[in-house]
Amino acid sequence: AFAGASVVASCAGPFLELGLAPVEAAIAERAHYLDTTGEQAFVRLVHERLADAARAAGVTVVPAFGFDYVPGDLAARLAAEQIEGQVDEILVAYSVSSVATSRGTRRTIAAVMGQELVAWEKGRLVPSRFGATTRKIRFPFGEKTVVEWSGAEPITVPRHTDVRNVRSYIRAPAAVAHGGRLGKLVGPLLGQVARFGPAGPSEESRRQSRFTVVAEASGAGGKGRAVLTGTDPYGLTALLLVRGAQALRSGEACGSGVLAPAEAFDARALAGRLEPYLRIDD
Repeated sequence: AFAGASVVASCAGPFLELGLAPVEAAIAERAHYLDTTGEQAFVRLVHERLADAARAAGVTVVPAFGFDYVPGDLAARLAAEQIEGQVDEILVAYSVSSVATSRGTRRTIAAVMGQELVAWEKGRLVPSRFGATTRKIRFPFGEKTVVEWSGAEPITVPRHTDVRNVRSYIRAPAAVAHGGRLGKLVGPLLGQVARFGPAGPSEESRRQSRFTVVAEASGAGGKGRAVLTGTDPYGLTALLLVRGAQALRSGEACGSGVLAPAEAFDARALAGRLEPYLRIDD
């Protein structure tokens, strides 16, 4: 199916159920690969299972190359660059407002609720879950409670940054964390509900959506902080696939194999190509 392709961009989710075959087919055709997965478990699977095959084929594979979870990976890299030496901890926190979801996103949320999650702790992946920890993060609009979630940053950030601890969060009330213990029970119910409602958000709702991603890094060499803001996560995802494919075709990737976004591309340069959907808030 991919014969003659130079880059494959996959939107075939839920990815843990459907997404592995397109990655394998792309590698077999020696085509670079990007996808829009929001499933941390799938990102981990691709890194662990297909890295050697991608490297041997001389292609670059970058999963989770959409709103999930490029902004967090770029922000983490930008924050870490402000510190000399090893980084002790990086926290990444997302805040979204007025964001309507597509049917595919709702199916993914249901799938993720039943999947095993991990965090990066003391230099290794450890089991975690939705709501395992809560923190306070300073957003441009004030300090807010954030709840640990399924972001891929615990997998991607240690690939490009020497860091001991990485966790990913979403702005939500602390009480939401208690629901994480019921994830495997709630997931199937959410999967049934996901079939109802609109197939995707309206153009107006996409124009009204806003997001902020904050990364805070700390270590013996000081502290770093990066803030990315933007609008329309679906528009950002589409633009990311275009910019990523263009960069891969032109040979801009920093190596072959399965890479993280900020490992494959310079973080600041990539962010600069994503306006008006995303910008670095200096």
